Amino acid sequence: MLLRTVFATVLLVAAATAQIAVSAQLWPTGGGTARGFTAVIDLTDPRLEIRVTAQLSPLQTYEAQLRTTSSWHTQQGNQLSINANYYGALSSTTADIVGLSKSNGVLVSPVRQFGAAPDPAIVFAPNRLATIGNITTTQAAAAQWAVAGVGPSSSDTVPGTLLVTNGANTGSTARVEPLVRNPRTAVGTNQAGTTLYVVVVDGRQPGWSVGMTLPELANVLLGLGAWRAINLDGGGSSSFLHSPPGAALVQNRPSDGSHRAVANHLGFAISQSVVVGSACGNGGTISSTGDFDVGSANFVLRLQGAPAGAYAFAGIGFPGNEISCGACTFLDAVSWTFVLQAGGSAIWPWAVPNQPSFVGSVIGMQWLLLNAPSTPCPLLAGLASTPRLHLTLGP
Repeated sequence: MLLRTVFATVLLVAAATAQIAVSAQLWPTGGGTARGFTAVIDLTDPRLEIRVTAQLSPLQTYEAQLRTTSSWHTQQGNQLSINANYYGALSSTTADIVGLSKSNGVLVSPVRQFGAAPDPAIVFAPNRLATIGNITTTQAAAAQWAVAGVGPSSSDTVPGTLLVTNGANTGSTARVEPLVRNPRTAVGTNQAGTTLYVVVVDGRQPGWSVGMTLPELANVLLGLGAWRAINLDGGGSSSFLHSPPGAALVQNRPSDGSHRAVANHLGFAISQSVVVGSACGNGGTISSTGDFDVGSANFVLRLQGAPAGAYAFAGIGFPGNEISCGACTFLDAVSWTFVLQAGGSAIWPWAVPNQPSFVGSVIGMQWLLLNAPSTPCPLLAGLASTPRLHLTLGP
């Protein structure tokens, strides 16, 4: 009991790590003040979940049901949501999406091409890393998620390029209405595709925000660190909703006075738990049940598939201080608690401390086994472990 109390004290001084960093912004422009939001997202975080509006089920003659980004954000339980593709409304409630859209490996809308190149788009691989460019059908096939801007069209002579191209501002040749100050939505990435930048700008509201031209928008993305970026649907469609853990909803001020129903959305969430690494030796598997929320009394850490005769210890600590031994990686735990096994399984209930100020902190857990039938690490004969479980403290 004393050891658990000591660990709870350590937990209370752990700093939360923001994986989706959102900032309210005020930008001076040649036409007045523009306001909006930026978000910086670490795409290497294994807890990150990317979400794009799913394919209709059952399939229809149209591609999408029009829906506000705010209602989609709430239904999905996202931490961050924005509007995505341009679209063509077919009725007051239905639409076809303009250009590429892919949701969790399922193609919702195909690549669009008018002229020499496909539309500018962003695709995310199964490992979440992003690529921005004139995405081809072949590239789209390998993507797990995708949304698109819009390229050239018969309706004007603007080339429809990327917003930022290899670190250069190409906003003047991107679409739509590049030199008009409008509400805007855009996304960009760094050169490695490991960081995503999101920008939403309010507009058409004198005294609040005048909007931005596309060259101005490109400069914002460049200032964040973008190597490439695309312009998404804007105007009255521009929507930004952020639900910080344990805090009130933050949202932009759409030019229509409320969020417009649109055909496609892009969202992000941080899952509560993710398994990291692999078992070392015959260490079994790790999982959890219950809520990993502040003050929760129903959280349980579980061990399955452990070898008979091994002694199981539940460890709890913080990611980033692991101990490596050969091919093995062990949690540098603040606490190891012996737990009796039954038939190769064990459960360890843990009352989560009631500290709302530390929502978002990441906690590491692992099962360590002694007297296992393998010796994967020379630190100790018969030492094995499960993979590590990273959990994010929720509200």
